[in-house]
Amino acid sequence: MRTRLNAPRNDSGRESEVLTFSALLVVLGRRSRQSIYDLMRRDPSFPRPRQLGSEFSIGWLRAEVMQWLHSRPLVELNGLDAVERRRRARGTRAAGVAGK
Repeated sequence: MRTRLNAPRNDSGRESEVLTFSALLVVLGRRSRQSIYDLMRRDPSFPRPRQLGSEFSIGWLRAEVMQWLHSRPLVELNGLDAVERRRRARGTRAAGVAGK
């Protein structure tokens, strides 16, 4: 469900769209609310939610979320590289433990 927030108009003349939790999950490709809470806790640059009405109703400005998303570094989606990085990290940790 999309809601509108009474916010100043941006350059395009449209009000900022507010994303609900469900819409935010879709935009970010996440599956659970807990993953959003974890992201909010770990990443201080992640946009803060806005209180919409009741104490339990929150939303995020689409423009802020998209700005944050576009500011993230690009990664190459190569599964073999990810596996190799994990192996190297494990090998480094194992060597560090063995050296003590």
